[in-house]
Amino acid sequence: MDYNIFPPPLHLKDLVQCFWTLESDPQGTTPKKYFLMADSFPEIIFQYNEGFPAYSAQSARIRFQHSISDKFAVGKKVGFFGVRLFPHAVTLLIKNMPANEVVNHVFDFTDLFRQEGSDLADQVYGAVGTSERIARVSAYLLRKASDQKRDPVKYFVDQVIQQKGSVDISAMHGESGLSVKQFERRFKAITGFPPKYFARLTRFQAVKDSYALGRFASMTSLAYAGNYYDQSHFNREFKEFSGVQPLQYFKRIDQENIKFNEVDRGIASPGNQRRFDGYLPCGWFV
Repeated sequence: MDYNIFPPPLHLKDLVQCFWTLESDPQGTTPKKYFLMADSFPEIIFQYNEGFPAYSAQSARIRFQHSISDKFAVGKKVGFFGVRLFPHAVTLLIKNMPANEVVNHVFDFTDLFRQEGSDLADQVYGAVGTSERIARVSAYLLRKASDQKRDPVKYFVDQVIQQKGSVDISAMHGESGLSVKQFERRFKAITGFPPKYFARLTRFQAVKDSYALGRFASMTSLAYAGNYYDQSHFNREFKEFSGVQPLQYFKRIDQENIKFNEVDRGIASPGNQRRFDGYLPCGWFV
C-alpha cells in the first residue's frame, strides 16, 4: 500500500500532529486484517474505496482516544485520508464536551457536526489531490478551535507526552496548585483518561516508537528502555493495550520504520512516499 504523511500548517501545529494518506497499490497485495490498538490521540478519518467494510456507513468519522483493542476486516481496495489530532483537540472541536465522555467511541462526522460536517466531508471527497484536502480540513479546524480557550492543565498533558509517560504525577498535582480531584477531573476532560492511566498509555506508544527508531538485542532491552519494571510487566501492559503479545507485534525486530512524529523531528520527508510495512501509530495490518 502507498502511505504518506504530511506536517500540519504552522498555525495548526498545536492541534494537529499530522495528516496522512493510505491507498491500495494496484501492483501490490492489500492486507486482509487490521488490528486496532489503544491510542491517546483522536483521529478524523475519511474513508473511500472499500477501506474497512465495518465502517462503510461511517465513511467520514472521528475516532476518539481509546483504551481498547479490536480487529477489522480490510476491503479489497483501500483509500484513507486522515487527520491525527493531539488529545486536547476534542475539547476545542466539541464545545462543552469533556473528552472522557466520548473516549472509546467512534462517531459519524456528519452526525456529530451536522450540516457543517456534511459540507466538509463533501469538500474532502470532491477535492483534487491531497493538498486541497489538507487546505479544506485545516480551514475548518482553525474556525472550530480559534475561539476556544485552552485549559492550563494542558501544560501537564504536554509534559506527559514529551516525557513519554515517565513523569511524577504527584509532583504535577503540587505544581498545578489544584486539589488532586480538581487536577484529575480537568486532566480527564482533556485526555479522556486519569493522569496515571494516560501516562501508561503514552509510555506504551513511546515504546512502539522506540522500536521503530532503534535496534534492540532483545525484548528485555526494549522493556527497560521504556522504563518498565521487568519483562513480565512489559508483556502484561503491552497485551492490555494491544490485544497481542509483544513478540507477535515486534515480529521484525531489525526492520527500519518511520512513525508520524518523525515529521516534527525532521527525520521523515513530509509527503514523501515510502515502503509501507503495515504499521500505523494506532494499529497494524497483517
